[in-house]
Amino acid sequence: MRNTRYGFLVLLSSLLMLTGCSRRDILDDYPVSGVDIKLDWDGVTDQLPEGVRVIFYPKNGDGRKVDKYLSVRGGEMKVPPGRYSVVVYNYNTESIRIRGEESYETIEAYTGNCNGLGIEGTEKMVWSPDSLYVLNIDELEIEKSEEVLRLDWKLESVVKKYSFAVEAKGLEYVATVVGSIDGLSDCYCIGKGRGVCSSQPIYFEVRKGDNKVTASFTAFKQVKEMTMPTRMSTSERETSSEKDMIRLRLISRKHHRILMEVEEWAAMLMNGGPKIMLSYP
Repeated sequence: MRNTRYGFLVLLSSLLMLTGCSRRDILDDYPVSGVDIKLDWDGVTDQLPEGVRVIFYPKNGDGRKVDKYLSVRGGEMKVPPGRYSVVVYNYNTESIRIRGEESYETIEAYTGNCNGLGIEGTEKMVWSPDSLYVLNIDELEIEKSEEVLRLDWKLESVVKKYSFAVEAKGLEYVATVVGSIDGLSDCYCIGKGRGVCSSQPIYFEVRKGDNKVTASFTAFKQVKEMTMPTRMSTSERETSSEKDMIRLRLISRKHHRILMEVEEWAAMLMNGGPKIMLSYP
């Protein structure tokens, strides 16, 4: 009986040694390098987000995907050597959601539909985005090293704020005004670094008083080299020449009467000042 027990212990010990060797071989196949990320927020925003999410996407199967949440100032990560595309963005947002995060080419920020407002037509609108700060790197090589690689990064805001004031008559007969803007970027491709218009109007609240309506709203920024938001191809989303313009619409909540519809806002919003004055007879 004692010999049987001894033989069993020897066999168990051998299995554990083999398991340890197997585990060590796996780690040797995927060695990791230390990466120390430092985030600089100077000139970006005074209201720092809660933290950021960092995703390393391997290019051509060279490396492994690494996904980690860090503090707003950065932190350390363990990344296998290889070539990567990288995205960084803040995650403490109220209206912004993330989809397509399985790859660098598809990860996208967007806002949900305006459900629950109880106003006819608003269910087809989307919320204005809150603050989103992003960094995207098309290619970064991580080499096998015993030393920690320091990366100094700076995110940038990809959300732009617009405001306007419109003179209007007959506001004493209007209880509430609902505003929406169509033609601006309502989602943002984080990896590609550009805003995209999906033909969904962006809802915003409107204030009225003293024969004037005022409002401010936000939209994702378009690609820097372009003067108009990028629009998806017809294979991705339906587009038409009529929708290729920026359109502002103000509607009376009580009577659902269109108070104003402006179709020439492209030049005004892109090249105008922070305040835009229009007259409404």
